[in-house]
Amino acid sequence: MREPWDYKTNNGYIALPIIRILHSGDTMVAIFFIISGFALSIKSVKTLKGPTSFENGHALSKDLASSVCRRYLRLVLPCAGSFLMVGLFASAGWFEAVPYNRENETWLRGGMISPRAPMQESLYKQAIWVLGDYYKYAVDVVLFNDSIGYRWETNSHLWTIPMEFRESLYVFLMILGLSNFKRWARVRLVLPLCVIVGLYNGSWQFALFMLGFLLAEIHATLEDDENYLSLGTPGGTKKSIYDRHPRVFSFLKVTALTVGLYLGSYPIRAPLPHEASGFSLLTSWTPPSHVYTENRGPVYFWAGAGAGMIAASIVFLPVIQKLLCSGVCQYLGRISFSLYLVHGPLLQSLGYSLLLATWGLVGVGKLFDPERSPNDPTDEEVQNLENWKIVTTWFVFAINTTVTVWVSDIFWRAFDAPSVKFTRWLEKKFI
Repeated sequence: MREPWDYKTNNGYIALPIIRILHSGDTMVAIFFIISGFALSIKSVKTLKGPTSFENGHALSKDLASSVCRRYLRLVLPCAGSFLMVGLFASAGWFEAVPYNRENETWLRGGMISPRAPMQESLYKQAIWVLGDYYKYAVDVVLFNDSIGYRWETNSHLWTIPMEFRESLYVFLMILGLSNFKRWARVRLVLPLCVIVGLYNGSWQFALFMLGFLLAEIHATLEDDENYLSLGTPGGTKKSIYDRHPRVFSFLKVTALTVGLYLGSYPIRAPLPHEASGFSLLTSWTPPSHVYTENRGPVYFWAGAGAGMIAASIVFLPVIQKLLCSGVCQYLGRISFSLYLVHGPLLQSLGYSLLLATWGLVGVGKLFDPERSPNDPTDEEVQNLENWKIVTTWFVFAINTTVTVWVSDIFWRAFDAPSVKFTRWLEKKFI
């Protein structure tokens, strides 16, 4: 899943472009950052659309002050619930199906065993260890951005939260700094430059949050005015390209979405010249600042570019917007943060345990025995075991996904939603 698709070796359908994006964590993170930038700025953008007045200026400053005040606790308080859950899981030994630092796990070939909290002698010692790890994470890493030489172990999937906090503050600062600018200057000049320069120079997180800010500006304008070409032009009434060439504009929107899905499918390991036709060419086009990013090659650049094209096209595609406004999508949106916080621990405990148990039940483990002879099992048995491996993997995936959504709902009600109420309550106590 981390390797590029190749018609000779890694030719599974889940590695194909566009299909890969369904399980590509990097692209999902990029989309999440764009959505965050959009959500954090849309209220302020609508305030900026109003007439210049003392009331609107006061409302903007009040909203920004409130957002800055609550942002840190809004992010780290739900993380405390995730740390607590991981600590309980570790104390119960639920991660030991695949112990950490087991480097030659052939059954997990091509995968990655993430760090997790080490199992302590007692529940009390486990709680003390997790509390100390949470303090380092919430204070040293998130608040002061000091992650050099330290890697928290309780839930390594939370690596995006420090970025989320830092880039959120950048969004609020940019809103304040650009509040006196004319709309055309923000939409046509400053924000596009922030996106392009940030993405090119390796600050992909900053670029994606700024893109969310830019899309919020465009969306707020489209809500009131279908004149796409007159964004921010004083009294502009020019006929839009959509009115003059609706078929051409529709083609461009669908093309942008398709290209975005393809770019978002860029593999984690950069393909070699003889691999993955198309992606290997993209590798040669990658800006130098992205080539050696955290040993992941150019994935962040192309995942960011693909996510940007996907999000930008959706702004102009009411059909997809209607789908995303359905009850199921809205529910998943509400629990999305909780889903992010719990999916890793559940995968490493329930997911791995069920997978090993079901594979052992049907004998799939024979496929990963390094000492088996070429004729044991036979070719026919190998094919049969491969089929069973696929069936049992999808079976475990269905169970793990169902349980993850259920636990996310509980986590949302127990930790996420109350943390929002608590931060608002705490803010009011100081006003």
